[in-house]
Amino acid sequence: MTPVITKAGRFIKSAIMAAMLSWLAPCFAADKPDFSGTWEMEGWSAEEWDVEPPYSEAGLAAFRAWQADPLSDPAHQCLFSLVRITTAPMLHEIIQDKERVLMVYEYDHQVRRAYLDRPLPEDPYPTFMGTSAATWEGDTLVIEAVGIQAGYLRPQGVPHSDQLRVVERRTMLEDGNTLALETIIDDPLYFTRPWSVTTQWKKTDFEVMDYDCIPRPHLGDE
Repeated sequence: MTPVITKAGRFIKSAIMAAMLSWLAPCFAADKPDFSGTWEMEGWSAEEWDVEPPYSEAGLAAFRAWQADPLSDPAHQCLFSLVRITTAPMLHEIIQDKERVLMVYEYDHQVRRAYLDRPLPEDPYPTFMGTSAATWEGDTLVIEAVGIQAGYLRPQGVPHSDQLRVVERRTMLEDGNTLALETIIDDPLYFTRPWSVTTQWKKTDFEVMDYDCIPRPHLGDE
């Protein structure tokens, strides 16, 4: 005898399926590594980049201009661009959920938001930190940033133009307390090809502290 499924039965079945899916959704999100926590760099990577930037003619000219007048660096006015902050050996905290990744940097007191699966704007408003968006590639968290004002990638010069596009790839290592951060630099004006640096970070119990930067416009007056 073929069982009869009533409208009430179908409703109950649908309700059960909806409840199961809502219960499973957090489980799917939990399959991804959780980068939440405070992270401390291993080493002083700003001085240990083992790669020579592939300067274009325009990039080399900008670097030589910095060499001739390093005090023109906007850092003397407490203005720092994205890569300089994200690769500096100072703490940063990551707060991660299924919709966005929030990063709180000790350096310059910057706060950055990268929304998951939200496309980057075609014409972003330019700022020193740019606009970021995040995606997952397997277990690797990929954050891309555009709309970054011209500046310097690190204290030892290495200028970038306003055409800079930065891709960060974060991968959790097997111990669950160490992450590898590959920072890919793509600036078609100042470099002949994309290039990258990789740093490692350890989870720490330290807390992000206040950052005190004093503008020094008087430097170079004498």
